Amino acid sequence: MITIVILLILAGVSINLVLGQNGLIAKAQEAAQKTDEAAKNENRDFAELEDYINENVSGIVVEQTTDKNPGVLEGTGTDTDPYTINSIEDLVVFAYNVREGNTYEGQTVKLGLSLDFNSTKSYVEPFRTDYGQYGYDGELKTLLTSGEGFKPIGTTYDASVSTNYFKGTFNGDYNEIYNLYQNFEDSDNTAIIGLFTTNAGVIENLLIKNANISSTTDNMHIVSGIVAGRNNGTITNCGASGNSKITDNGVKGIFCGGLTGQAMGSIERCFSRVNIEVTSNKSSQINVGGISGALTEGYIKSSYNVGTININLNADKVVFVGGIAGLNSREISNCYNVGTINFKASCEISQGVFVGSISGQGFYSTTVNCFNFGEINIDVLNNNNTRIGNIIGQLYSASMDNCYNVGKISTINVNVQIVGQILGQAFASSTVSNCYGIIGQINTIGSNTSNSTISNVTLVERNEMPDILQVIGENFIAENSNINNGYPILNWQ
Repeated sequence: MITIVILLILAGVSINLVLGQNGLIAKAQEAAQKTDEAAKNENRDFAELEDYINENVSGIVVEQTTDKNPGVLEGTGTDTDPYTINSIEDLVVFAYNVREGNTYEGQTVKLGLSLDFNSTKSYVEPFRTDYGQYGYDGELKTLLTSGEGFKPIGTTYDASVSTNYFKGTFNGDYNEIYNLYQNFEDSDNTAIIGLFTTNAGVIENLLIKNANISSTTDNMHIVSGIVAGRNNGTITNCGASGNSKITDNGVKGIFCGGLTGQAMGSIERCFSRVNIEVTSNKSSQINVGGISGALTEGYIKSSYNVGTININLNADKVVFVGGIAGLNSREISNCYNVGTINFKASCEISQGVFVGSISGQGFYSTTVNCFNFGEINIDVLNNNNTRIGNIIGQLYSASMDNCYNVGKISTINVNVQIVGQILGQAFASSTVSNCYGIIGQINTIGSNTSNSTISNVTLVERNEMPDILQVIGENFIAENSNINNGYPILNWQ
């Protein structure tokens, strides 16, 4: 700039003409400012057009945020005056606060309106570039919808599982979060993925729709769920839809679920419409479920899964796959599944594979008052280490009561003796009672060993299935609303 001024003076141009209020420099700065404003206006115009197209194609319409203090959660955090999230900016700062150690323990956070990551209406300034301190160096909306996407609420990578996670109450107030996008790649530590990483508080009344979460790893544990990667607390009245994809080339484990990867707390009155795809080449153990990959503490009650689960196995390992939970070592009750499970293995299997439309394995657990309409499709090489059941793959010192199945099992290139319509295998003094399947499909139980007790496990004609109400328990009622093709439904439906 100094060189240009000197050259202009040497050429006979006056200093005032160069540096004055209306001089050349001022006019150049004004022109640059107008150019920046024009670019911003063009971005806004394009974004508004994009919003218009997306709203008409997807049917997703959210209200324009009126947040006057973006990045500042209004309220005092009490039940009557909760911290309120009124924009994407608020959500970004809230996530950062938890990652930095503010757990919100004893406090309440509320979602003030539905938010859409893809819509400019949910941002106060979608193209702002001043959020570097929160981990977004560039245009905010662009970074939230591409690349790594949204940085979760809580610490993501931690070998010892950090305590920087949410411990308060998050009330979605029955609002929706649309188009959550996350894309994580290799790390040597545990990756906990989802809107929340680990929940040790309460998440309630929240819907997450059209989420897209993916991860590729060579050497890390993955704990992935749309609502929360790991649930140590309570998730109630929540639902999720979208896609979850994991490609694993490493030697560690996978916990993947539609709502949460690993459940160590309670889940009640929830649903999943998440389509899950797992391709695993080396992982030591896989746990995949429509609601949770593994239930190791607490319970899952009054919940259901509609999403499809696709497993592509390219290396010998232990696998648990279920429509509700891959592994159940506590209690699943009053749940149902209508989602399809597709399991394909291109390798010989010497370790255990457990697949069931409610759970892959019940391990010292209880399963009661559940039903299944979903199908299981199995394509594996010859082996005798696969336990498949339309309700549960295997019971190990566990119980199953008052359940029925209408879904089918299809097998290709498989030589599996341990497959049953109700249960693949009853093992280690398990008990099964009051369970029903359909005549004309496979037998009720594939294998009964180690002194297990089986009582009133029967196949009936399809048109006789509604008659099981008299013996299957008071948690089922007659279906009179044409929501279940005349078959009994759970009394909460």
